[in-house]
Parts: sequence; structure tokens; C-alpha cells
Amino acid sequence: MHMKSLNSLARHWAQLRGTADAFILLGPDNVEKERLSFHDLHHVSAHLAQEMRSHVPAGARVLLMFETGLAFVLAFFACHRAGLIPVPVVPIRKGRMRDAAISVAMDCQPGLLVGPADQVAAARQAFAGESSLASASLMELEFSSLMQRYRDEPIRASAIGKDETAIAFLQYTSGSTGAPKGVQVSQANLFANLEMQRLAMKNPWGAVYVGWAPLYHDMGLIANILEPFYLGGQCILMPPAQMAQSPWLWLKAISTYRAHTSGGSNFAYDLCIARSRRIAQETLDLSCWKVAFNSAEPVRADTVQEFCETFRGFGFNSEAMFPCYGMAEATLLISGGGEQRRPVITKISRSGLAQGLVEAPRDAEDEKFLVGCGCALTGERIAIVDPQNLSELPQARVGEIWVSGDHIPAGYWQNELASADTFHAHTGGLTRQLRYLRTGDLGFMRDGEIYITGRIKDVLIVRGRNVYPQDLERIAQRAFPGLGEGAAAAFQVGHERLALVVEVDRSLRNKFDGAAATKAIREAVMHEFELSLHEIGFLAPASIPLTTSGKVRRSETMRRFEQGQLSFLQAMQATDRSNAHMEPV
Repeated sequence: MHMKSLNSLARHWAQLRGTADAFILLGPDNVEKERLSFHDLHHVSAHLAQEMRSHVPAGARVLLMFETGLAFVLAFFACHRAGLIPVPVVPIRKGRMRDAAISVAMDCQPGLLVGPADQVAAARQAFAGESSLASASLMELEFSSLMQRYRDEPIRASAIGKDETAIAFLQYTSGSTGAPKGVQVSQANLFANLEMQRLAMKNPWGAVYVGWAPLYHDMGLIANILEPFYLGGQCILMPPAQMAQSPWLWLKAISTYRAHTSGGSNFAYDLCIARSRRIAQETLDLSCWKVAFNSAEPVRADTVQEFCETFRGFGFNSEAMFPCYGMAEATLLISGGGEQRRPVITKISRSGLAQGLVEAPRDAEDEKFLVGCGCALTGERIAIVDPQNLSELPQARVGEIWVSGDHIPAGYWQNELASADTFHAHTGGLTRQLRYLRTGDLGFMRDGEIYITGRIKDVLIVRGRNVYPQDLERIAQRAFPGLGEGAAAAFQVGHERLALVVEVDRSLRNKFDGAAATKAIREAVMHEFELSLHEIGFLAPASIPLTTSGKVRRSETMRRFEQGQLSFLQAMQATDRSNAHMEPV
């Protein structure tokens, strides 16, 4: 494949695949709701491009604010046809534009916002209160009306299009450790990573994908829309809420459409395990599923093993499990695949890891299981670097993960300082000439396999030990009934004081035994880590702030905790503290 832009790729597949379906949107109960062929995508997006250019000049940023649907796909490709820069943003909630979307708009200063009527109405109200956004044009767009208006209308004007050096889109980071920043993904970055994905996953040309991740997220956009389109394949989409509420519909779609590739976060696999009895009522054949990618949050060894065991009877081959690692700053994929039999699970010393070392466990209680997230991709170099002195570390050491390759963008949108720090790092020695991305993630490599251990900004340092908050949170959620469904956040308050807050399941909040839960959590954490939690709090559901991709915003949670802004259950308030709203421990 020698295409260098999405325009040329769309034209190529329109000529070669014609009326074959490129995208299908599933509605309730997996009933097909919208369909879009390769020809219609190319044809209708050309008309839409002309309409967009009547509002803004070439190079303008265009906010795409849609729920999952094929109108988003048309708008995204139309931006490329018109020489505009698409910027996917999180859609409205409860009739108002979300703060994350407003922050993105303030940063990129769009000339146009495109979305269905309800999204446009919310944006109109939000933009009216911001002088720098008041001049942006707003354009309502509905899939069915677009198809009726333009499907048979001849194209009368040529499009500007984009070359390989142009910005393909701005992908805003989820903001788990700070304010969202717009990654400038070029056409060249995008096509390099799409080819890397094809090779790592061994995706055949024409592969069928099933995807449910939000389209404003890098996984939803690149893994579920652009990669199958790159392959000339077919993408079956469903709304994220549909998968979350009825995970059997995700697996049923894979079985029905004979999907080769599909995946999501570790949470999605946990959800399938939890609802396995309901899923067993479906007639499923998962033998077609060759790549079950697992990414976007820590991949858990117990989840991987239990999913493979639970769904073996439905034809799922455990070698299809494809843990991988990626981030928006690398376009998407950083590592995955390799020659070792998947999944790769290794056993290391828990106490050694706390010292930044990779060693064999002393005994059973010292064991920690980690899932390998694959090898470096074709044309890429991964280094493990000491984040303090910037020297490359040997295999048996934990350090910051640095990445170099053609898929690494030049930087963030109009943020030279952050771009220099993140995208233009260098190590000493022979690799000095390479430009590296500093991921901010900690990990190590063994036999070419990369293992992720946490994020630098999240690591808790207690008495000289590195404690990973996600480990504390998971132990706490498993310690007592009613804590496993919501989010949890562990963080430090002051000098070495550990605090943990955890959401209580909605069905139990009025009969929840906080004292018993506190005792169980303290004992579990002490047994597992030999650490004392100084403060434990129980929250109402949906109290912990999350990123748009569902990751816990620990620094924001800590800020709200310190300022008394978290919604603690009233029954859990302590009587001897004036502003804590915590269960006393």
C-alpha cells in the first residue's frame, strides 16, 4: 500500500471496492441502523467538503461533535477532502457542552463546528459565552439527510485535499495527568502507524473489525475506523453504552460478522466475564476472532486468563488475546505482537519492583504477575530510560518508556514548550541522533517484550518504595462486596500519608457497612503491600473524575479531596474531623 493521504486512499477503495459496505452502524439488539459503501463515502464526503468550505478557509480547524454514527465518518473524510483539520471532541451530556469539549475549542480556536441538531444547539449556547469562540460557524449534519441530498448528485468541483506532510487531525489527549493537549498527527504519522498495526496484528487486507470505543478517542478513531478502512475492510460500529449495558451484543457482532479483529480496554473483558452467564444464552462462534486487542488501561493477568478460559467453549482461541500499548502522542500503537506465543504473562518480585528492579520472586507472597504488551513495531525503537539522568537502562531495570519512529508526531498544537519536553527528547551515546517521545509511562523490557508498570506522575513513593496506585485500588475494590463496579483512586496527602477513595455500588449505597469495608480494605492492603492506609473514603457512584476515555484522574481526585469537593456518602462522615467526610481509620 503506497497511499500517502486519506484522500488518495478513499479514492483508491472507491474505485476498487465500489458498492461494498465500508461501515455499518448497529442499533439496539444489533439491528443495522446505517450503512456506508466505499463509493458513497468518497462521493458524499466530496459534496460535504464543498459545503464546509463555504463556511471556512483551508487550514481551519473543524470540531466534530457526534455520538457514534456514520455522520462522523462522513464529516471526518470531508474535512480531508476540503483541506481542513478535523478535531474530534466529546459530545454533549444532558443537553450541555462538556467542559472537556469547551477546553479543546478554546485551545484550537475552530472556525466551524459540525454535529447533529442537539450538539449544535449546545455548542451555540456554550460559544455565546466565550468571545473567542463566538465567531465560529455552526453546521447541523444528519446522516440520513446527507445521503438523500448528495448520493446521486454529481460532483461539480474538485477538492483541495491534503498532502502527506499536512496535519491529518488533532487528537486531544484525555487529560489524565493534566489539561488536554492537541497532538498534531500528520498524514505521514498516520499512515506509518496504520501500516505498523497491520504488520503487528497480522491483519489481512479486507479484514472485518467490530468496534465500540468512542469515535472521539484515539482507539475509536484509528483502531476501529481508519485501520479497517486502510485495509479495505469492513467496520461494524456500535455505541459504547450499548456494549457497556449488553456486552453480549459485542461478542454477538463479532460472531455474526465474522470479525477478524476487535478489542477494547481491560474493563471490557472484565465486563464479559461478569456477564458470562447471560452471554452463554447466545449462540456464539468466536473462532473467527484472531486479534482481541487489549489496551487503553492496565492489562490484568487475571482478566486475560479468566477471559480465555471462560470463552474457550465459544471457540475463542487464547492466542488471539493481543495485549498492546499505545497513546495519542504516538498516533496510536506503540507495541504489540511479536514471535512469542500470546498472551505473555511473566512472574516477578513485588518487592523488587518497588525498588525499580526486575527480579524473580522470593516466595509465593512476593509474586506479581504482569502481562507483556508486545514488542517494538516495525520501523520503531523503544528505549527504557532513567527519567532523572536520561541514560538508557538495562533490561532488568524499570524506567520511563521512550519511543522513536515515523509515527511519532512533531508536537502539540501551538504548545512549543510542552512539545519540546515530550516529543524531542534525546538520550546519550549512539542513539543521540534519534528524536524520542517521552511517554511518561514506566516499564521494562525482557526478551524484546515490553511490560508497563505505571505512570511516573501517579507513582506513590512510601519509605523509599515505589507503590503503584492501580495495584492499591484493585486490591481495595476486591476486599469488600459493592466496591468492584465503580472507580477508585489512591494518592498521597502530605508526606507519605496514603489516602484511598472508592465508589460504592449504587444498589448498596443505602445499606453499605463502611466500618466493615474499612477494616477489610486495611487488612487486604496490609497483607498485600505491608502498608497502612491513613484515610479511606467511600463515595457515591460517579464521584471520581474520569478522562473522556474512562481513566481515573488521580491528580484531580486528590485536588477535590483536599478542597472538600468529593461526594462522600453521608453515613461515612467522621465525627472528629471538621472537613474530611471520611470513615475514621
